[in-house]
Amino acid sequence: MRLNPLRFKLLPTPSYPRFLPHFITQPRRYSAAMTHPIILDGKSIAESIREKLHKEIAELSAATNGHFQPHLTIIQVGAREDSSVYVRMKQQAAQKAGIKFSLHKLPEDVSQTELLALVASLNADPSLHGILVQLPLPKGFDERLVTESIDPKKDVDGFHSMNMGELVKRDSEPMFIPCTPKGVMVLLEHAKVDLSGKTAVVLGRSNIVGSPVATLLTAKDATVTICHSRTKNIEEIVRTADVLVAAVGRPEMVKGSWLKPGCVVIDVGTNAIPDATKKAGVRWVGDVAYNEALPIVSAITPVPGGVGPMTVAMLLDNTVLSAKRFLKGFKAPLEPLRLKLLEPVPSDIEIAMAQRPKPIKRIAEELGLFPNEFEEYGPSKAKISLSILDRLKHKKDGKYIVVTGITPTPLGEGKSTTTIGLVQALGAHLRKTAFACVRQPSQGPTFGIKGGAAGGGYSQVIPMDEFNLHLTGDIHAITAANNLLAAAIDARIFHEATQSDTALFDRLCPKKKGVRSFSEVMKGRLARLGISEDKWSNPELLSAEERSAFVRLDIDLETITWQRVLDTNDRFLRKIM
Repeated sequence: MRLNPLRFKLLPTPSYPRFLPHFITQPRRYSAAMTHPIILDGKSIAESIREKLHKEIAELSAATNGHFQPHLTIIQVGAREDSSVYVRMKQQAAQKAGIKFSLHKLPEDVSQTELLALVASLNADPSLHGILVQLPLPKGFDERLVTESIDPKKDVDGFHSMNMGELVKRDSEPMFIPCTPKGVMVLLEHAKVDLSGKTAVVLGRSNIVGSPVATLLTAKDATVTICHSRTKNIEEIVRTADVLVAAVGRPEMVKGSWLKPGCVVIDVGTNAIPDATKKAGVRWVGDVAYNEALPIVSAITPVPGGVGPMTVAMLLDNTVLSAKRFLKGFKAPLEPLRLKLLEPVPSDIEIAMAQRPKPIKRIAEELGLFPNEFEEYGPSKAKISLSILDRLKHKKDGKYIVVTGITPTPLGEGKSTTTIGLVQALGAHLRKTAFACVRQPSQGPTFGIKGGAAGGGYSQVIPMDEFNLHLTGDIHAITAANNLLAAAIDARIFHEATQSDTALFDRLCPKKKGVRSFSEVMKGRLARLGISEDKWSNPELLSAEERSAFVRLDIDLETITWQRVLDTNDRFLRKIM
């Protein structure tokens, strides 16, 4: 199921070109050169984005009575200091924006199986909207396997293969754009650069930055060249660039002499070089020689303070985007099955067998169910988890229609057929989300042939044979439980009729190593019988009358309404209403 991230805004917003976040202004054209280059201050831009997100969250929370609360969670394995620093930065930024933040910190010796199990549990939590595994992982972990285990709907880092794949396809939209490439595009839009027809050069081809940035630039109608470690004549290629994105991790590799006058430079590189004048002994520089570039470029990002803060801001933006999608739901378009009406009308079983059921997984997608909310029983049946009631508790209740009959016909037909027909009318014709709630048919008297409570004609449940015979098998477990209790009652009546109070007491409360004792369940019965609590610790203290009351239920056979049955929908049960 493919979703357009721009379709899930709950507040009126203008439409924007492909891939652009909602806070971007429209571009304007640059002149060939700028006397004073624009310094693209990512720190201040990121701060303004956080403020806008905070305001949007507050407005949506108020509009939904507090049910809108974006939630970002990060999984950190081990205690690498650099990873801890990055996690704290994300936590602080999230909290400033009003996003709930949670951290799952696992020891370095955690197994990959345990890590994947945690990811699976977070995928299943509807209150979580963004999941991020802090990289790098310790040795021995398959990073690709771990990142691929994240639900694409919660992959706010944008690294899942589904999101990366959708990014490169034309006329397609990923659920999320990777944060750093998205931040690069926001910076270019903030500088009001018109990319259409421009020559763009991307230094670096990593999956994290280079390749997705090139795709995004191409989507904006730029002519893009990717340079990498095997590229020849890089200097000459860079000189053609109207827009340069550097992401190779080589300190000040790009010199001022390489740059085309008036070009725009986005420097993604963050490199530490020795500097004795700094307290830490190092200073941070980008992949472009900043001071050499300033007199030549029309706009440039500083390092630090350029792309770095934007990466975190885009993570927050993706998280809010995800939360809005979860609030709205993930329903796919409803596609009713077509009916082929025949004259004369065939038998019920012929109609049922001629209609091919829609895969139950597709129905779940049309209803907006998450994979963890239903359990498939073959291609046509599934059980729905009651956990969905918690996820949808803030939603408005639907309408409830009761179909009943006062005087059933001799064959009992009518109610189920009417119920199914109503759902067909509401769903297939009026395009309402409608469900038919019918009991499972009784096997006992009919064996699924007559009175199956599955409708009939062109208004029946399919596949009819599976619905009538066993469905998911749960009904058999219920039948067994019913009969187990019936057998227990039967056995109790038999033993009370054939044994004395003393024999029953020895059976229920036998001596173990010469000592009797009451179980906790027995103490509950003693309390209901009004037997003094000071006797509970020693069964020998019970009087003969108290022992008799304790061991005998004295069931009146004329009052028994618990019957053994072939199945729990058996017509025989109607007499014990």
